[in-house]
Amino acid sequence: MLSMYKRKLKLPGLLKQGKSAFLFGPRGVGKTVLAQDYLSRVQHAESIDLLSLDVYRRYVAEPGLFRLEIEQRLRDVPAKETLTVLIDEVQKLPGLLDEVHYLIERHKGQVQFLLTGSSARKLKRSGANLLAGRAWTLRLHPLSSQELALDLRKALTIGTLPGIYQETQSSAKRSLKAYVETYLREEVMQESLVRKIDHFIRLLDVAGQVNGEPVNFTAVARDTGVSVRTVQEYFDILVDTLLAFRIDGWSYSVRKQLRQSPKYYFFDCGVLNAVRGELQTELKSSSYRYGKLFETFIVNELIRTNDYNESGYRFHYWRTNTGMEVDLVLTRGPNDSPRAVEIKSQASPKESDLKGLMAFASENHTANLFCLCQTPRKYTLGSIRVLPWQKGIEIMFQE
Repeated sequence: MLSMYKRKLKLPGLLKQGKSAFLFGPRGVGKTVLAQDYLSRVQHAESIDLLSLDVYRRYVAEPGLFRLEIEQRLRDVPAKETLTVLIDEVQKLPGLLDEVHYLIERHKGQVQFLLTGSSARKLKRSGANLLAGRAWTLRLHPLSSQELALDLRKALTIGTLPGIYQETQSSAKRSLKAYVETYLREEVMQESLVRKIDHFIRLLDVAGQVNGEPVNFTAVARDTGVSVRTVQEYFDILVDTLLAFRIDGWSYSVRKQLRQSPKYYFFDCGVLNAVRGELQTELKSSSYRYGKLFETFIVNELIRTNDYNESGYRFHYWRTNTGMEVDLVLTRGPNDSPRAVEIKSQASPKESDLKGLMAFASENHTANLFCLCQTPRKYTLGSIRVLPWQKGIEIMFQE
């Protein structure tokens, strides 16, 4: 079944020269659908699903069998044409990547691989062969405003995972609850990423509560009853299994960056609501919760646009000892003028709402200042450009 949505990530254009690629993304974002759509457009294709127990057992017992089968299949492919091989959920069997490496080198130009995965962690931890530049790394996210005219309130409530977004509200909430429970069981328990799942579940609840806030690892360790190092490892798991993004504090000094507490944002508002147990809680537009969900939504929109456009920005936040703060600072490096972004859920922010941006500008004179909000029309406050969030995202990645 092909996707009903037109995804921003265009595999035919990216892979038309026979290049191989990893396609990473959380479960439910549509990796398999997108990959199968690509396979339907090529003349010679082979698909291997490692979620199938029979397929997994076949290759875990003898990885070399995979190479022999692909080489046999290549004999049926005419010269100067390419065989495309999809391996779905490649992290389930990292050893296959050695065979992939061999095949790419042995049959240059004759075979390309599309390797999907919902967790980069197992590949990293196992010391898997990541093909050393022989395969690009692509990322697929939940639906973005570039792909669909999103209903904002709906996106803040149930998120934008493709399969869930098209469900009714009641059905979507059940699916989100099951998603969180299934993800824990399959990605954390089955792959033995943690020793005590109850501790991780408790940490997940805390992570939901501190979403978008600087994390004090010592305080979290005290609340969850585990060591500081374990807390840090658990947050790393959230990032490596693609459930959350880490945003570090910003400074021109790398040393100062390392001393600041990181923030973590869940990859989807619906999943965040499920983790926090707030799927049944009414979302009021004037509430603090609405503002934090809107912030999470915009942060994710910017991350998705950055990935799809291959813009190369790194994401940070800025905060002073006196409490002045800017939600995001985007920069490509020390010689690049930073783009400071404040996210406000209201329709007409005033200068008094944007003191953090003004404080940042006083220390960083070349910075470009943006406020993304729900204003229907753009306006300026001094050097700050106040923009409708959709238009603001478009402008930030065009200039």
